Amino acid sequence: MEKSYKNQENSSKEEILISAQEYTSILNMQQRILSMLSSGEKSTHILNTLCFLAEKLLPNAVASIMIVNENGLMSVLCAPSIPKEGQEALTNLKPGPGTGSCGNAVFCNEAQFVQNTFEDKRWLDLKKVAIDFNICSCWSIPIKNEENITIGTFALSSFEHREPNHFFKKLLETAAFMINIILKKK
Repeated sequence: MEKSYKNQENSSKEEILISAQEYTSILNMQQRILSMLSSGEKSTHILNTLCFLAEKLLPNAVASIMIVNENGLMSVLCAPSIPKEGQEALTNLKPGPGTGSCGNAVFCNEAQFVQNTFEDKRWLDLKKVAIDFNICSCWSIPIKNEENITIGTFALSSFEHREPNHFFKKLLETAAFMINIILKKK
């Protein structure tokens, strides 16, 4: 049974269709993260938990949070399921047209949904990373501060080629919003 829920942040007021179970999954994730935040847990632990919860909702995938530094370069802030070598391969990433989903999300200031990282031009400069770590698809959304400036990204990288449905787009939006709250508290 699908229900229609309005996406209040989208200025076009398009409807996002997700099932009641999917909606409940997002609410449960929000509740867990906000509970951790209100009880004063360390931000690193909260961000790791957020990544793990998102990964549970998208099997065969990993979650990551990248941050833009004062020089405009990006590095991994949190990616508990990504090997250290994978995180290091993304250190000091300069946002631009060939720098993967996250680099493009910052460069274009909008979500990037790449279904095939091996062939998509947005992954041209990171094709070796995609192949080496078997990142088949990657969806990334900007994390914006209260001034609507992109300060980082939240991404779900999959070990299979796929496109996000309405539920996964809403999951990305929700996670990015919560990450902004967590970073403000940090």
